[in-house]
Amino acid sequence: MQKGRHALLAFFILVDRKGVLTFTRQFECSDLTFRPVVVDDAVYLLKSVGSDLFPKSLPLADIKTLTQAREWCLERALEWEEGKCYVWSCRHLNDSQVIGQVTLLPLENCLALAYWISPKCWGKGIATQMCKALLSQVQSSGYQGEIWAGVHSWNHKSASVLKNLGFQEITSSNANTVEYHLAMAEYQV
Repeated sequence: MQKGRHALLAFFILVDRKGVLTFTRQFECSDLTFRPVVVDDAVYLLKSVGSDLFPKSLPLADIKTLTQAREWCLERALEWEEGKCYVWSCRHLNDSQVIGQVTLLPLENCLALAYWISPKCWGKGIATQMCKALLSQVQSSGYQGEIWAGVHSWNHKSASVLKNLGFQEITSSNANTVEYHLAMAEYQV
């Protein structure tokens, strides 16, 4: 990372005077760059979720048109501004195409982590790299709380990503979902 970008990353999660979490808008790791979702990301979202390889049981697979993808991206961008949900689009540093997204959703007692990655990038370690970069930013902010994540019980690849990141499986109330948590106070980059 270039030296000048460290200032941008100095404070990732801050609690403002109103008690609302605020996040650094852009950050980088090795060969990836992250910035908040914008409507123009819709074309890449649609291309990925429209792939024959993208799991049809995931909610994003319900996006079938560019209009729907634009609406989804716009809703996420508005939620960012309202402090409700934070979605970063991820790109390779040398490419403008979105290859995936990582999300933090503030819940009552923790932050929830979610992500998706383009099928063309599967099996290359990029999902792990994306999530690790986000967790590193959360850790450097001083956040000591819990991170929660859930995956469909059939989604062994996503479960493997979470386990590789240090998430521990917890009891789930839904047989179709496997839930995980990560204590940031104990997280090792």
